[in-house]
Amino acid sequence: MFKTIVVGVDAREGGRDALILAGALARLSAGELAAVHAYPCDHYVGRATSRGFEAAMHRAAAETLQEELDRVEIRARAFAVPDGSPARALHLIAERESADLIVVGSAHRGRIGRVLAGDVTAGTLHGAACPVVVAPAGYAHRGGKLETIGVGYDGAPESSAALELARELAEAAGARLRIVDVVGPAEPDGPATASRPDRAEHARLRRDEARERVERMVAELGDMATGDIALGDPATELARAGNELDLLVIGSRNHGPLRRLMLGSTSSKLVHRAPCPVLVTTRSVEDDARPGETVSAAAPAS
Repeated sequence: MFKTIVVGVDAREGGRDALILAGALARLSAGELAAVHAYPCDHYVGRATSRGFEAAMHRAAAETLQEELDRVEIRARAFAVPDGSPARALHLIAERESADLIVVGSAHRGRIGRVLAGDVTAGTLHGAACPVVVAPAGYAHRGGKLETIGVGYDGAPESSAALELARELAEAAGARLRIVDVVGPAEPDGPATASRPDRAEHARLRRDEARERVERMVAELGDMATGDIALGDPATELARAGNELDLLVIGSRNHGPLRRLMLGSTSSKLVHRAPCPVLVTTRSVEDDARPGETVSAAAPAS
């Protein structure tokens, strides 16, 4: 599942939230943790002293990182990276170590128990080459439990990939799996309703289709799964469902570079609102292939 997990550590509460979540996921999948602490390096130091200064900066950053790991009693390979952009440092280590997951904390401001995507979090989410999970503020105090795992599902390829990952996680954790299919409002004059003057009937048909999708998936998954249909704004309804979840898995949007995480409107809103950790998957080559087409596994991910 997750053989290598990269986690961002910043010597603040958000980094500790991320460490606790990363530790729980590593134990679940018997994976290895790689802890990354990015630190700025002053490039304007005189040539005569720059080498010694950089060595001292690196040593201090490495010590800070180890102190954070010791504080929460988590073992990990430590990477102190001289980079003014923590998000770039996380992407660098994740790609170099062929990571399966990046874990970050939320912003340092905002309500406890809510994900609030700050600059580092948003920067890490956009363009990541592997899934990213964001821990909400105050998560370290929850102990990293994973008893109920939810997934946003609407039948699209990216949501099917999210469902498969959520199923694997739930099976590994012995957790309940909750499938949430949100039927959003149709555009009043959009293509979905242009040929259907009876909008109420069209809305009913969309709800029925969602119910059939969820019931089919629950039947396939068996006793471990339950399903819910919600009506309204997808981000709002999924965030509301997050009040009863220990982790929510959602798919990346189906635009942008292959094998890269690209936030759509729903996932972008959700990482700001959710009361539980939110895991956003990357878009795979397989998800992008159209029926009858084949895609080379060696396609560039740029």
